[in-house]
Amino acid sequence: MINTANAVTTLPTPTSNELIAMYEALNKVQAIIEFQLDGTVITANENFLNTFGYRLDEIVGQHHQIFCEPSYVKSVEYQDFWEKLRRGEYHTGEFKRLSKDGEKVWIQASYSPILDTDGNPIKIVKLASDITEDKVKNAEFEGKILAIAKSQAMIEFDLEGIILNANGNFLNAFGYHLDEIVGQHHRIFCDPSYAESIEYQKFWEKLGRGEYHAGEFKRFSKDGNKVWIQASYNPILDADGHPIKIVKLASDITSAKVKNADFEGKMSAISKSQAMIEFDLEGIVLNANENFLQVFGYKLEDVVGQHHRIFCDPNYTASEKYKQFWQKLTRGEYESGEVQRFNKVGEEIWLQASYNPIFDEEGKLTKVVKFASDITAEVERKRLSILEMSTPITEISNDLLLMPIVGMIDYQRSMDIMNKALNSIAKTSARALILDISGVNVVDTEVANRLIKIAEAIVLMGGNTIISGISPAIAQTMVQLGIDLKKVKTTARLQDAIASLMKTS
Repeated sequence: MINTANAVTTLPTPTSNELIAMYEALNKVQAIIEFQLDGTVITANENFLNTFGYRLDEIVGQHHQIFCEPSYVKSVEYQDFWEKLRRGEYHTGEFKRLSKDGEKVWIQASYSPILDTDGNPIKIVKLASDITEDKVKNAEFEGKILAIAKSQAMIEFDLEGIILNANGNFLNAFGYHLDEIVGQHHRIFCDPSYAESIEYQKFWEKLGRGEYHAGEFKRFSKDGNKVWIQASYNPILDADGHPIKIVKLASDITSAKVKNADFEGKMSAISKSQAMIEFDLEGIVLNANENFLQVFGYKLEDVVGQHHRIFCDPNYTASEKYKQFWQKLTRGEYESGEVQRFNKVGEEIWLQASYNPIFDEEGKLTKVVKFASDITAEVERKRLSILEMSTPITEISNDLLLMPIVGMIDYQRSMDIMNKALNSIAKTSARALILDISGVNVVDTEVANRLIKIAEAIVLMGGNTIISGISPAIAQTMVQLGIDLKKVKTTARLQDAIASLMKTS
């Protein structure tokens, strides 16, 4: 993470349109709260309230200490923290805070004193990203755009790659003074072999044509140490749409590479760190980045011109819920959450995604941009963990296993039960398995057939199966449905099944 300096090199003041666009984007991805100089809450945006579980009327007028552990509030460190802010000193870092229900919330935050025309602090604006579960962070509010220069490393180049200016964060990260780099070429931060390559030449040619570029880059500090950055190179256009210079926004992720805990929330890095896809207001795909295409197994030409529904379950796309989903987006409403989607070959994909309506400079809705992280593995781990807890296997004796089943048995669960049973028999060399279904409330034809298939598979491995726990109600239902379990031995009680198998041992 980049160390920030109190002194920030003055950069050109953004235009009104730039401020509005940056404000709207930042307000979606960061939590924002304002304080009086004594720490009293003035206001907070929805992102902050959602992160901490409060309503606005519950915190306005309260002190910042309601978000902190009591022992920290009583400390000298906490008193010094607010004294520095009242003196107009900027503060940033990772902080442990508490939500309304007392849960820990870890945030990456900056406390930025706002100054009046005489340079005196009048209030404190806190910009924060929730890093507790590595989620997509929400953004900053209008009027706080000047805090960007303090929270990110920034450097400017002309179209040839010559350095024009840089802020304190950039200089601190790379160990230079400003006068040591102004007038130098960007290549001073690069490996010489890369700076001489065709790839590097094309990199600057693309920037010179006004093409945006973002990603993770390996660079070198003044003393030759590697510095890994998550950066975006942003062509700045004049009124006629012609590029006039390049502004690079960067975050030092060197330590994050080692710790695997990258600081999220840098808008310019989203395209590299997340899957991204663009839709028109009808849901038609306009573009997608490589991350998205890799997750879903498509080529770009496979998806451009197609509707969003190609990634969804047909039952969902035919539902009223799906219709309402797109109606909300076309009204300009932001949507986020965990969503189930399907890749090109029909495999289930789980995403942590946000759907972001994009407006032009006149406030007209033009398209929807989706940012997503693939959480399929995490969802699958949770699913397997639940299965492990809900369907344990107990070794009753050296050659006898018991698998109590509780709850519904759908197709996926029946396959999981079968795989677990077969693997356990193979591992333990057990001769028999008892499937106890006393915890299964409903056994219909489909469930019975799944149990029979599990028993048949176990027989093929040389084992025996007894289904125990068949209640009178389930027995009556099975008779009424004409379910035939003659191929499988059954008992009403678990102890009868165990006794039966013990006699044959």
